[in-house]
Amino acid sequence: MTVTNSIEDLVSDAVAVGTPLRIAGRSHWSDAGRPTKATRIASLAAHAGIVDYVPGDLTITVKSGTTLREIEQATSANGQWFPLDPFGSSDGTIGATIATGSYGPLAHSFGLVRDLVLGIEFVTGDARLVRGGGRVVKNVAGFDLVRLVTGSWGTIGVITEATLRLYSHPPRPVTVSMTVPEGGAALAQRIASLMEAPVTPLAIELVDAHIATRAGLPAKPAFLIEIGGNEASVMAQLVSLSRLGGMTELNHGVWQSLRDIEDSIPGERPIVMRLSGLPGSVAGIWSALAAAVAGIDGAALHATPSLGVVRCVLPQDTPLDAVAGITGAATGVTVIFERLPSVMWSALSPTIVSDGLSQRIMRAFDPHRILNPGILGPVT
Repeated sequence: MTVTNSIEDLVSDAVAVGTPLRIAGRSHWSDAGRPTKATRIASLAAHAGIVDYVPGDLTITVKSGTTLREIEQATSANGQWFPLDPFGSSDGTIGATIATGSYGPLAHSFGLVRDLVLGIEFVTGDARLVRGGGRVVKNVAGFDLVRLVTGSWGTIGVITEATLRLYSHPPRPVTVSMTVPEGGAALAQRIASLMEAPVTPLAIELVDAHIATRAGLPAKPAFLIEIGGNEASVMAQLVSLSRLGGMTELNHGVWQSLRDIEDSIPGERPIVMRLSGLPGSVAGIWSALAAAVAGIDGAALHATPSLGVVRCVLPQDTPLDAVAGITGAATGVTVIFERLPSVMWSALSPTIVSDGLSQRIMRAFDPHRILNPGILGPVT
């Protein structure tokens, strides 16, 4: 019996006995998402390994329990990489990364996780094995199941396998910091100058004083910028950035400090949320949030200007009214909570699937409400 058959049998058994499943990878974020009504954990951590790797096609197919570190180790030997750096540990699984739609600063250049997944295999809530996409970069397969499953938090199906798009690793990655001017208007101008500069950065991230200190920088906001390419390209880009002023070359390890930011927040299981708007509104969102979190000890902010996203990390004991005040500090934004204390979900974000289309999709793929029930909200 194959492992995939075992997963199908697991789901079939859960349906037969009416026992909802909490789908998990290595359970690093098992407390994320809305509280579920599942009484049994279905861990995919052991369902790991490389199914197929074709360096010449820049694709790799892996089982869902394979860790990001294992993918990195397998591809780096061929000078290739899977350019996704989601926040947290590289010991997280690719299945959980896809299911939660996680990403990091490299999304500035390479896109979100949905842009890097070519094919997907998953087991639905009625134990059907479904495949979408393919194992080649140029693929036309009708309805885009890859994008449907990405970010669905296991409510569409249990991901068992994924085919990923790879890239050649930059021969000389370089990280620099840039100063951040005071005032919203000056910050907006600085962001515009960086975006218009004759450089092709792999990542541009705006970080607050808390994160800057962890990266070994002065305790004030800064831009972290990663560039890469051949020697001539890197040197030309460094010259262009230096002309903007306030540039300092950094150790490449600062990016890991950013990925591990939750570990630096006082207490355990911090509150994490993303506020997003148009890219041109980032300076305003940033200024509003910086003012809103000023009195919260241990709070951290960072932003990806090109995506219009500001991410806020707060200590777990931050009061409900303070969290609500932060979410309302900026106007015209979309708020996505990644992690909240269980008692706050009903007040701040009881559901994100109240629309009819989402309800019908979830009922079609999980008619028995077996997979992570309630994690995105109730299905009526």
